[in-house]
Formats: sequence, structure tokens, C-alpha cells
Amino acid sequence: MIKTIFFDIGGVLIDIHPERTYQYISDSADLDINTVKELFPWDAHDKYERGMINNEDWFTAYKEALPQPCCLKSSDFWNAWRLLLGEEKNTIKILEDLNNKYSIWLLSNTNPKHVQDEIEKRYLFPRLVNGAVYSFDVGVRKPEKEIYEIAMQRANANPQDCLFIDDLLENIQAAKQIGIEGIHFISSEQLKQELVHLGIINEY
Repeated sequence: MIKTIFFDIGGVLIDIHPERTYQYISDSADLDINTVKELFPWDAHDKYERGMINNEDWFTAYKEALPQPCCLKSSDFWNAWRLLLGEEKNTIKILEDLNNKYSIWLLSNTNPKHVQDEIEKRYLFPRLVNGAVYSFDVGVRKPEKEIYEIAMQRANANPQDCLFIDDLLENIQAAKQIGIEGIHFISSEQLKQELVHLGIINEY
């Protein structure tokens, strides 16, 4: 019986707009947008989301990955980084309906800048949940098994009592491998239908 529901953030609760970030950096640093995309420092980003490097180190790594000499200013970079996060999705209404009956948690691969400066200040959903597990805070990322185990430990939950909602199939598959029920999020309407099918919400 489901008692605890974990929600991913980006792509599930809020829209994500990488093109806006790339375009802002392209304009600010006078670089072709395709160059900006191709040179994204994924290794440093992975470390950033694991809490292995801080905000300043992330900016430095990003700037150094671009063609040198690079004129990208810190202020422009952080404006671009903020633009990655868009508006709340209709999924928030579903979360509101669930939070009276279930323990609701956030489970996200994310970074301190987005959480502290954007997520906790701009959006409603952090105030509707019982807690949050962020990759940078625990040192592991989805789809690694450890992050799901940490999430369940913090929520005081067992796998068979949990449901995990994420827009990336590999993250759902990893959760299922340790006994957590999962829904691969495609749209708010599809999520409603899946929740009805599982008996978690009534037919709308």
C-alpha cells in the first residue's frame, strides 16, 4: 500500500528551458549557440550536482570549457543559470491533492544555487512537501541505488510503500529494481490517469 510519494522536480513539477540558458550565454560571451551546447562541461556538472564543487568552482569550470579567451561574466552566467528553471506545471495541483493523504517528498538531481536562490524562493511546491532529498546534499545522483535508499531512510519508508514519479525512464527503472513503484511522467493528464489506475486518486 502506497504511503510515500517522491516527486522529481525538473520536467515534472516545473518546466526546464536549457535553450534559454544556452542562448543567454551565447549572447553574453559572443559565441555561437551550438558551440555553447557542445562544450557544456558535463563532468563538472556531475560533480556540482554531487556537492563536490561549489558555486564558484562551477562557474569557473563552465567558463574554462568555452573557447578562450572568454569574456563571460559571473553575473551573466548566473542570470543564464536562473533562466533554466521555468514555470510550475499543472502537476502542482495533483501534488496539492495528495499532500493531505500521503507523505510527499522531493527527490532531485540538482545544485545548491537552484535550490537556495530559485526553488525555495520562487515556487509553491517546496511548501507542500514533507521533505526533500537533493543530490548535492547527499553526494549521489539518480539513477544510483544509494540515493533511493537515502530517500527512503529519510522518509522512514519501505520500498513497497513508495511511489516515485520522474520524467526520465532510467530513473524509474532504477527505483523499480529496488522495489519502488514508479511512474514515468509524460504529462499531468497521463500522471492523473496512472494515479487513478493505482488507486491513489479517484477518477476526476
